[in-house]
Amino acid sequence: MEGRALVLIGLPGSGKSSVAAELGPLTGRTVCSIDAIIEAESGTSISEIFSGQGEERFRRLESEILDRLLTDHPDGIIDGGGGLVLSDRNRALLRRSATTVWLDAPDAVLAARLGGAEDRPLLAADPLTRLRELRRERLGRYTSVADAIVDTEGLDAAAVAARVAADLAALRERRAGGRTERVELGDGRSYPVIVGRGVLGQLPGLVPERSRRVAIVTQAGIGVEVDTGRDQRVFHVEDGEGAKRLDVVGELASAFATWGVTRADTVVSVGGGVVSDLAGFVAASYHRGIPVVHVPTTLLGQIDAAIGGKCGVNLPEGKNLVGAFWQPTAVVCDVDTLDSLPPREFRSGMGELAKYHFLGGGRLDGVELVERVARSVRIKADVVAGDEREGGRRAILNYGHTLAHALETLGRYDLRHGEAVGIGLVYAAEVAARLNRIDQAAVDEHRRVVAAYGLGAELPDGLDHDELIDLFARDKKAVDGLTFVLDGPRGVEPVPLGDRGLLADALKALVAT
Repeated sequence: MEGRALVLIGLPGSGKSSVAAELGPLTGRTVCSIDAIIEAESGTSISEIFSGQGEERFRRLESEILDRLLTDHPDGIIDGGGGLVLSDRNRALLRRSATTVWLDAPDAVLAARLGGAEDRPLLAADPLTRLRELRRERLGRYTSVADAIVDTEGLDAAAVAARVAADLAALRERRAGGRTERVELGDGRSYPVIVGRGVLGQLPGLVPERSRRVAIVTQAGIGVEVDTGRDQRVFHVEDGEGAKRLDVVGELASAFATWGVTRADTVVSVGGGVVSDLAGFVAASYHRGIPVVHVPTTLLGQIDAAIGGKCGVNLPEGKNLVGAFWQPTAVVCDVDTLDSLPPREFRSGMGELAKYHFLGGGRLDGVELVERVARSVRIKADVVAGDEREGGRRAILNYGHTLAHALETLGRYDLRHGEAVGIGLVYAAEVAARLNRIDQAAVDEHRRVVAAYGLGAELPDGLDHDELIDLFARDKKAVDGLTFVLDGPRGVEPVPLGDRGLLADALKALVAT
């Protein structure tokens, strides 16, 4: 990829150094190892730098050398350390000046390659446990910069290098601009979902031409600024789920009226699902409906909350009990806005992403972030097009959510939504297996996908299983008895189910041993 260095990243044991050595002759590029340069210039081993000077000193040296190599060797191959992506500055450099390939394999495979890992300063006596911790910490950072992901399991360095070399032309095309998915709703209605890196600049062209004013609804901590090319004003709402209240809807509507927002003007939401839910409902209600454009800045928002037109607020009696279906004019999913998400928040979004593996997305963990988001958007768009108002097939989007919602309703456990969905996906697979709808290999694949995203599949300690099963009946899919969304011969679909003994037995499969 002319003019852009090729940088290899990945967890310890992923084979960065050996693959880089094979890639050099294949591509005619110079190979540079950041760790080797640090050791040569400091006269000290990496382990000694960590033990004597600390990780912070090592990270500063790492960043300085990355900057230098990207400038001095713009067509080189850089063997980057596993923690190269931890620095905000490094990630910005990689996006601006490099093509970045994430080499990966299951944690057990990486641990086996490392053996005792005595020369690895970040790996403790138990490499497998530490690798799982590192994956959870770094997952979002690797994902946010990777232009491609290569699964190295079962491949030697030469085979991985050949695969990367063959993909260079395709990587060039992926870097060029965003892509557009469309949500087709029938009756001639449709809207675009723009997915890519740096696509926020397309926002002015997505605001309806007749709009003179744009009301931007966001939260103070989001930190994403947008330019709509119109007279715009920012309206901040409080952080967290507590913002989804009827009195906040009234306050925003009054503020819009005071400013002079008309039926022809537009609302733009900038933030996660809370913001799109709230802004969408205000837009649906103000003047009986004005245009809204969503700019989701969380992974959950980009692949789920901002698409499909569902919006609403909470009551003391329950979540989302007052709302509407109000389709946006457009959605802008700029994946670069995800880079600032805390690791756990990004990982939470992965729970929803895991769901799409089983709704037709295929091996999403093997493709880069733009492609992951685009495929998920396409699946949700197809489902919404066939069931806009959630009368039937749209229920499959709740795959893994029956248990997840019950865990969230209990509220006694430190679980994010996506973390609960990850557990719920594995539980749904265990239930389906007990009904002979899927085999053990399918259950194992559910567990593999959830683990690949750094999520757990175990129930919290001290859980009352009977209390949990009682909560299943409150799920919004339940009309007459219990209904689960389960995998099976016809794919994922709602299934009536009333066998408490079977449900209890499946829960036992999620108890830590």
